[in-house]
Amino acid sequence: MILGRCLPRNARLFPDKPAIIAPGGKVLTYSQLHDRVNRLANTFSRCGIRKGTKLAILGRSSSEYLQAFFAGAVAGAWLVPINFHLKPDDIADRLRHSEASALILDAEFVPLLRGLGESARQSLGERIWLIGESAGEYPSLEQLVSAGAPQSPDVDIDPEDTLYIGYTSGTTGPPKGALISHRAVAVGFLYKAIAYGLNEDDVTLNPGPFWHSAPRDYAQLALYLGGTCVVTDGFDPGEYLQLVERYQVTYSFLVPTMHQILTSFARSDDYDCSSLRLILSGGSPLPTVVKERVLRRFGPILHEFYGATETRVVTTISARELESKTRSVGRPMRDVEIRAIADDGRVLAPGEVGEIFIRGPGLFSGYHNDPKGTRKTRPGEWFSLGDLGRIDEDGYLYLVDRKLDMIISGGENIYPNDIEEVVLACAGVKEAAVIGIPDPTWGELVTAIVVPEDGVRLSAEALVLACGERLPAYMKPRRVVFAEALPRNPVGKILRRVLREPYWARQEAKI
Repeated sequence: MILGRCLPRNARLFPDKPAIIAPGGKVLTYSQLHDRVNRLANTFSRCGIRKGTKLAILGRSSSEYLQAFFAGAVAGAWLVPINFHLKPDDIADRLRHSEASALILDAEFVPLLRGLGESARQSLGERIWLIGESAGEYPSLEQLVSAGAPQSPDVDIDPEDTLYIGYTSGTTGPPKGALISHRAVAVGFLYKAIAYGLNEDDVTLNPGPFWHSAPRDYAQLALYLGGTCVVTDGFDPGEYLQLVERYQVTYSFLVPTMHQILTSFARSDDYDCSSLRLILSGGSPLPTVVKERVLRRFGPILHEFYGATETRVVTTISARELESKTRSVGRPMRDVEIRAIADDGRVLAPGEVGEIFIRGPGLFSGYHNDPKGTRKTRPGEWFSLGDLGRIDEDGYLYLVDRKLDMIISGGENIYPNDIEEVVLACAGVKEAAVIGIPDPTWGELVTAIVVPEDGVRLSAEALVLACGERLPAYMKPRRVVFAEALPRNPVGKILRRVLREPYWARQEAKI
């Protein structure tokens, strides 16, 4: 139940087997991976990275990213993956909130350091290391590997110790960092292996960014089991299919937007993808039309799952099950329980819609420095992601709406409050509300409903441009709708659900 302990085992059993295949075809065997992780972990320890030290990582998906993550885990650090799309102020907020005192980053992001602010830079001190070539005062990870001892460091790590802090909020609201233990990650790996029949013979390719939990988890799962992980630093349909064919990839995780792009790719049939025996989809519901295209192109090897950073995988469903359980997100994984709960606390009968609560061994330990938020969402053993759904008589879960107002676009969790603050700061805006509306490519399209100040004419293009200066590209509104007023309840709260209704009325589910 300790992440780093898989490496000595795999180095002993499969010393010459490819563990990681990096962009360009560079191979790292298990004996090489074990050696490099040990050397890096020992240098971390010599630099003051101890059990409980918060070590942030800001980088694109790479072999070095995985090596650094494992080395931090072996040293007992709490890893802090950071979204590289964020603005410098938001990155600084993550560093401050997590209490990070060391940072690993891609060399391309060095210019961001200047925008972090004096206090954030002071907390990091000299413990800033680069993935790639060293630059001036910042040494490279390669230099740290060369300086380290090859023996496994002697660190007492418990399964309940935190492995990483997973940030789940947007940018302008208070950061919300979920504490994920070694136990939660290892349990998730074992249950996925059982559910999907994965083992040391598998080869995986997961083109999402490693700061995001799911792509990194499915990559690390292969390394945990002794399989091979193919790494790419972005998603291009042609490159993806080429890598599947070249390395005989057997399983892969893609968010719905990637599935849509992949199955719309004109040259898809030019590649031999017969090695694939499992394609996973998660992050948001997969539209039926896209699902049908995936099945036509790759056969009945599609599995959808429902989960989050705080829960790992909660439910899963196969393509064959979907034939009779249309729009379901599946039944619970091993040892996971789900309930539909009414507003008055009653456990609802099959078919009744309520808030979905989850219990299981893969749950997070709480939110970092936020006991109030932890108690609110996890009042005991049960936890809620804020989704509304029903559970049928066979135990299959159907999501029907989102109790909270979170938007999921392109697999990213986006919180309307974060964007509304930016829109309201734009000149000429009197009121604003942000919602997600259905979109065949992105799942949900970030849409701002704006009430201009009296007598002011606003430009949708100008508002989008202004928001782009303060927000990451994936968070800025892609559509602006002007209105005379916004619906409110008797105490003045904006009713986003009323704004959503016209757009979602004809959809199979409002999520």
